[in-house]
Amino acid sequence: RNQVVAFVDGGVTLKGPFGRASDSVGLGFGWTKVSGVTIAGEQALVAAGGQVPVQSAETVVELTYQAQLAPWWLLQPDFQYVFSPGGGVLNPNGSGRVIGSAAVFGLRTVVTF
Repeated sequence: RNQVVAFVDGGVTLKGPFGRASDSVGLGFGWTKVSGVTIAGEQALVAAGGQVPVQSAETVVELTYQAQLAPWWLLQPDFQYVFSPGGGVLNPNGSGRVIGSAAVFGLRTVVTF
């Protein structure tokens, strides 16, 4: 059975922000809903005395900026924030806690010659 019952994502990109014709800025969003079968199974485990989290949904928000610094050099910083990673899964480090929300930073560069 599928663990995910619904997924939605989307985003917008603006070309030429701040008077910089070759640059772009983007904002994205993603949402994943855990299936009712998975949730019911986890709730049954909890009712039986199990120590498992009951998953729900994961949400991701992303902001990126693509800067054309020279005709041959592009630099793109990226920031993502993930709310409830995996819908609320256990941290594999053995702490017994769910993985907390996370900030993710990235940097991409393209050099053309």
